[in-house]
Amino acid sequence: MNEPRCEEHRHDLTCREICEFMMAFLDGELPPEERAVFEEHLSLCPPCVQYLDSYKKTIALGKQAMADPCGIDAPRPPVPDDLVKAILAARKKQA
Repeated sequence: MNEPRCEEHRHDLTCREICEFMMAFLDGELPPEERAVFEEHLSLCPPCVQYLDSYKKTIALGKQAMADPCGIDAPRPPVPDDLVKAILAARKKQA
């Protein structure tokens, strides 16, 4: 089965191939020629533009979820002694 291709691409990349380069594109790591091919594909392919937008939102949400809500310098609540003992006991059993 052939991979779907968008209309009239000079470089004839598939949408799947474009998806493989999204993180490098967003990180500014694509060489200028590859970036131009990527941007050409986006200019002709609304589904890839939508996918890139959802990809950006997913990354932002992931960063937000992993962010420290209290701030880096905020004091942390103490870890209960029972929990520390249980973790240490579990480690000893695994070793």
